[in-house]
Amino acid sequence: MKSKVLIILLILVLLGLIGISTVHPPHLNAQQTTPTPQAYLPLVMRAYPPSVASQEWSQHAHDAQHTGYTAQTVPYPWRLRWIWNGVDAGGRVSKVTTGGSLPRNVQPVTGGGRVYVAAGTDGVFALSETTGQQLWRRDGIGAIHSTVAYDPDILAVFAVSANGTLYKLRASDGAVLGQFASGQTSDLPLPPAVISDRVLFSMGNSVYAVHKQTMQPIWAYNAGATVAVPPAYSPSRDLVIVASEPDLYVHAIRNADGARWWRVRPVHSSRNFDDPTEYRYGWPVIAESAGYVLIKVRLDWETIWRDWPQTNSEMRQFLRENPDQQALFVLDLDDGRVPYIANVGNGGYGDSGYVPMGPQPVVKRLPNGKEVVYTIIRAKHAYDPRWDSHFGEMVLDNTTVSGLTGGDVRFIAFDWPPGSEDPYLITDEQPNVSMAGDYLFGGHWEAGFALRILDRSDALGSFTNRITSQRLPNVVTSQDNTGACAFSSSHYCASGLENTRMYDFGFYIYYNQGAVYDQYWSEYATWVVSNDNVYFRSTDGAIMALTSGNPVGAHGGAPLPGVVPSPTPVADEHPSAVIPHTQARQWAGRTVTVTGTLQYIFNNGKQLLLGFSNPHQGSFKAIIRQADWNRFGAPPEQLYQTGQHVAVIGQIAWYQGDPAIYVTAPEQIQVLSTEQK
Repeated sequence: MKSKVLIILLILVLLGLIGISTVHPPHLNAQQTTPTPQAYLPLVMRAYPPSVASQEWSQHAHDAQHTGYTAQTVPYPWRLRWIWNGVDAGGRVSKVTTGGSLPRNVQPVTGGGRVYVAAGTDGVFALSETTGQQLWRRDGIGAIHSTVAYDPDILAVFAVSANGTLYKLRASDGAVLGQFASGQTSDLPLPPAVISDRVLFSMGNSVYAVHKQTMQPIWAYNAGATVAVPPAYSPSRDLVIVASEPDLYVHAIRNADGARWWRVRPVHSSRNFDDPTEYRYGWPVIAESAGYVLIKVRLDWETIWRDWPQTNSEMRQFLRENPDQQALFVLDLDDGRVPYIANVGNGGYGDSGYVPMGPQPVVKRLPNGKEVVYTIIRAKHAYDPRWDSHFGEMVLDNTTVSGLTGGDVRFIAFDWPPGSEDPYLITDEQPNVSMAGDYLFGGHWEAGFALRILDRSDALGSFTNRITSQRLPNVVTSQDNTGACAFSSSHYCASGLENTRMYDFGFYIYYNQGAVYDQYWSEYATWVVSNDNVYFRSTDGAIMALTSGNPVGAHGGAPLPGVVPSPTPVADEHPSAVIPHTQARQWAGRTVTVTGTLQYIFNNGKQLLLGFSNPHQGSFKAIIRQADWNRFGAPPEQLYQTGQHVAVIGQIAWYQGDPAIYVTAPEQIQVLSTEQK
């Protein structure tokens, strides 16, 4: 057998010497660069076990392929184990981290009986897996905006800092064991990937492979533009995949030497970075058995207002006719070719003219070795076009499900709102998806959804005959329906669970604390399953750990912290100061007069937003809710114009992490004359 392999290799080498080069089939809207002429070997001659991923959730999206899937499950029912960075013993807000939240995209990872959490300027926390108690914290290494990675081989934790340095920490106590400085910086979430003898990470315009023992560089790849996503690794091809901005290329890098294998631009030629069309805040996902990499793009707000069909043939026709609406791309790992259109639309935690990067695809390997994708899909059926999202499954070939071809999707039944005859998820509130066994999870900005897939047989999956599922407990930010259940240390309510939405049964982090996420907004929530725990990381940065057991029983972790919560500011009856809008954050909880020039006005049908910057994210805004519009005598968007200098009077509250005044009467907004300005 070995002699046959050597003969084949010799023939291939000889072919390469006479100039046979890699063949790249034409594909949709892609530009491609190829290596110097060489033999193309479609079958990589190295042996790998059927599953390349470890079971423990030890790095971002579970593994270096970023599948977002684990075969580990925690048997249902679940009970509370512990909560960190959220709540005191009475259900009130009690934060641990500076600023109260966690960076966007940060997931808890586990290893050695500990849970590791990247916490921005606070560095890295290590918690007890069983009790949630803090075991150590490593600061002084810059801001850690990215999920860390645990390596069981050398019992180390790898952290990428915004200062461009990869740090190696001892897992037992957080001591710095080594570091590699890239000389570049980035505030993007760029978690490292640990494989075999090395750590892969992105920074600036480059991708690095660093030896995990010596922390010496193995290779560096210059993408020629900002590398906007963390690297994903394909073992069978020995390739590293990243994506860059603003050129919108996807790159395949040879892990052996850091050379480029291929580079393509899958997005339509009409799309540009400034649209926006972005890769940032997403990550490549490898479907190893299928031989594909999936890459999600963030598109503009207007895309969520397009009506989506309910059948695969109509979806594909819609995307052929409107290629600028394609939000998920499937690329062949061997050459970057786009084999088919993925019937997946745009969505995310959007509002008021803005929609951020939405949920990333999850890849699950079935018992027969086939792989399928779980994500959020769209099909219009209720209200306006935003009310059209659903949990869904996407096939990657024409053999996994009879009658379907690669890129086709199947709908999963999920009874939300509870008891609805016409269930839906809102497209500008699409949850982030993860999966454990047959348990499918969605991280919404106010709550966590959980369901178990019961029957995904080939006959199911159409819009009218969906894959069946069992609804499991929700996790809501705050239980504000105090009449439904009194506060309990179990943090469980068997019915009447409610924050600003109705959720029926499940767990709550806080009790009667309102929209906590608005003050501690991170634009991200997710679920992680590892060992004996189910973790929910909320938008406000709390981490709740559930484990198997009676949900109404006492939780089995350490006592919830009994520290005094941050006091709720007492509202002033009269304005205490006149301030520019740039100082509003420092006056949270006080009644003031805020002055500034209107730069952005947007009515989303539920509220009118008056922004003092454009884009409005990150700055003060005034919000007029629909219930109060009739007090203004005319549609409020007709009363105010960009360029007007105004004074807004009211108490500084919060909206998606930004200071805001909720205006209930026209007297609260004064349009100032030139003299008054």
